Amino acid sequence: MNGTTLQVTIKGVYLIENAPGPVPIVLLEDDAKRMMPIYIGISEAISINSALNHEIPPRPMTHDLFVSLLSRLDSKVEDILIDELNEGVYYARISVSMGGKSFELDARPSDCIAIALRCGAPIRIRDSVLSEAVISKEELQNVIPLESYIS
Repeated sequence: MNGTTLQVTIKGVYLIENAPGPVPIVLLEDDAKRMMPIYIGISEAISINSALNHEIPPRPMTHDLFVSLLSRLDSKVEDILIDELNEGVYYARISVSMGGKSFELDARPSDCIAIALRCGAPIRIRDSVLSEAVISKEELQNVIPLESYIS
């Protein structure tokens, strides 16, 4: 799939109040301050939030295990790319280099983000996906930081 890609930063992990209860999102932002939410599961929300806060759990979480395995295999996460939005579902891939070769792995965006944060790898998104999913700051008025919910 062709098209311009942009590097984004993770603004944070939040909860949006929906029926029957709060739903976690990870909020991405590009250099032009356009923001896009991705709805994620609670375990991925906690994992991303932990990585953002540089917290080290007493036992490795799944994303920590994945990063540790890559390290042991002398592999490196080059970047992640969120490259498709189809019927409300985002698709992403992790680019990995190992032994002079590169390959991609299909993965959920939330897993890609959690891994990229742990590796310090760039998080990229196809401009067409961001343009389709961008939301206004007014739409974010009812979000609460994940920390205030789990503290």
